Amino acid sequence: MKKKLSLLLALAMLLSLTACSLNIGNKYDTNTGPEDETGSSTAQPQQPDEPEDGDQPTQGTEPVIPAPAEPAAPAPEEPDGEDQDNDDAAPVVRVSHTDVTLKYTGETFRFTVWNSEGAAPDSCTYTSADPAVASVDEAGGEVTAVAPGTTTITVRASFGGEQQDFDCIVRCVWEESEPSLPVSGGAELPSLTDFFATLQENYDALGAMMVMEGELLENYYPGLSSIAAVEEIYIQETMISVSNVAVGLVKLSENATLDDLIAVQDVLQARITTQANGGAWYPESCETWNQGVITSVSNVVGMFVYPAEAQSMADLFTDTFSN
Repeated sequence: MKKKLSLLLALAMLLSLTACSLNIGNKYDTNTGPEDETGSSTAQPQQPDEPEDGDQPTQGTEPVIPAPAEPAAPAPEEPDGEDQDNDDAAPVVRVSHTDVTLKYTGETFRFTVWNSEGAAPDSCTYTSADPAVASVDEAGGEVTAVAPGTTTITVRASFGGEQQDFDCIVRCVWEESEPSLPVSGGAELPSLTDFFATLQENYDALGAMMVMEGELLENYYPGLSSIAAVEEIYIQETMISVSNVAVGLVKLSENATLDDLIAVQDVLQARITTQANGGAWYPESCETWNQGVITSVSNVVGMFVYPAEAQSMADLFTDTFSN
């Protein structure tokens, strides 16, 4: 009896060990992998096999969508009949000048108007916006330069009853010559040195003076000798004297302009201003320079600095060179 119980107990233990071995084998199956600490499987799912060429895609794979074909280029449009045949187009009208530069008074040019068939207009008129700059023959189309400036000539042409207008810019670009200074006529005028001798005969203290020339002239009257229109300069001054005296005489060429005359006067006036503002040292001398007079007759300029007599010297100068 005891042997039977021992045999049954050994058989039960063998069955129990067999069942346990089967459970352990299922837990570590190669298709699932070991579970992590949370109890979920870490094994990767198997990828479906790629279908071979020609096979239909299996369930679960993305279908392949073919790329759309590029649209065909549109066929070129046939040109209109009007573009194919220009024989019926109206002739083009042309004018010979559209922008002209004239360089002296009296210079001319003439307009020509025609169409692409070589025909002249039925009628044509010409008008200048500013005849004082450039005039035009209203019927013939000849333009004449008058004075510096810019104007517009309008050309109005008629072909077959249809009118067309054209504008031409006319530029007159020369410089007007400045008017020359009047030259004294009548009796021959004295030279500058002769006139200075006349002053010495009528006024005292004109003997002990120094002639301004060369470097001395350039220092005291800078720029005077470089004026192109200046022909002769005769200037004398007393130097370092309580009673300053100065006489300046300048002769310009016959074709000198007003600008030349003003340039000479400006140089002489600059000398007076410098001396009057302290350059003459003594108060009496500065005051004498302050009362200096500058005058001109035709193309001769005079500067006079003399105590209380500067204006009388200027009057004698005017009387002498006005004859």
